[in-house]
Amino acid sequence: MLETPKSCAKETYIYIKMLCKYYWVEKRSFFTTAEVCSNLMCSMKDLIEMRKEWTIRSFDNICYSLKDVPWHLNLLDERDILKPSEDPILDDNIKYLIENVCWYKQENIDYLHRAILYKHDNIDDFTLPCIVLYWKGWSWKWTLMSLLATIFWESNVLTNLWQRELQSSFDTYKWQKLVVEFAEVTSNNTNIDKAILNRLKNIVWAQKLTVNEKNVKPYQIENSAWFFVSSNSNSPLKLDDKEKWNRRFSIIKSNFSLENWEIINKKVKDRETVRNYLAWLYYSFPEVYEYKKLPALDNQDKRELEDRSQEEANTFWEWYLEKFPDNKWKKIRHTEINDLIPTFCDESGTDQWEFQKYFWRNSRYQKTKMRLWKETFYWVEIL
Repeated sequence: MLETPKSCAKETYIYIKMLCKYYWVEKRSFFTTAEVCSNLMCSMKDLIEMRKEWTIRSFDNICYSLKDVPWHLNLLDERDILKPSEDPILDDNIKYLIENVCWYKQENIDYLHRAILYKHDNIDDFTLPCIVLYWKGWSWKWTLMSLLATIFWESNVLTNLWQRELQSSFDTYKWQKLVVEFAEVTSNNTNIDKAILNRLKNIVWAQKLTVNEKNVKPYQIENSAWFFVSSNSNSPLKLDDKEKWNRRFSIIKSNFSLENWEIINKKVKDRETVRNYLAWLYYSFPEVYEYKKLPALDNQDKRELEDRSQEEANTFWEWYLEKFPDNKWKKIRHTEINDLIPTFCDESGTDQWEFQKYFWRNSRYQKTKMRLWKETFYWVEIL
């Protein structure tokens, strides 16, 4: 703490050499030399003296981790993370919340319990799949975030970021969080939704994040966040086509509203109740201790969302291979494919003009030139 005559407020400033900036710890923000002088009502000479006297400490860089990194200012306080109690008790309200969020599907329920336990046991792990929660509203997603805020501490949880935060040039999420939730990120515009998916893929499973704050040069930081996407829409996120597996995402759909959410929200904020829940997790899912990594949930919810996300061009290929299964692993002239498009559009109720406009651009199988004797044709190799 600064205890100088020039400072009437007790403020903790740290100098970060990599960024040539001062960091105000209490406000979690960077400041220039002039701004710190103004805040502390001191001269630049006085500020330099405070650094020399170690009143203002200097670090090479910053980090956010349970493990200490030499010469880095570590802004994660382990004491903020809730510890399990000695009583493994699953409160009925927490049980109801998790089951309701997971639509009472046992595989989803067990997965969400295990995921919470895994993150609690592996705070620094950046490889957790992003959990996409969608369909019904009425407070259950917000209540689940309240439970996570009790476990990981409110200042370590950032909720209700929107689509604009994934499109902005500057980052609202600035790394110093353990849980980050984006809400309602789809736009119903294919190009925008693809860009949003790609932006999410750049931060989910990223070992390092490049942070771009206003008035601070871009810097990299170790990633330790667990990401969520929540939505009341039936299309919460435009996933890649199913052939790409979408390993970064676990999908959980719910079709029930949460009743008595005020009582439940009060319970998930009660630290002793949640400490008992953590103890119950450690008691009920001991296999999680042995996990090297938490895999994505492979369930029907995910397959349904992948089907809805799939490009119409690739829906055509599924239709085509159903009709002509013997053509797999063959080369087919692209004119034969074009001749079948009107039939597909007629059977699927698809606008043919719009479909043909983007078909080859989005197609899973691309047409390529092939020379046969003196003629050149376009062919498609169906793998």
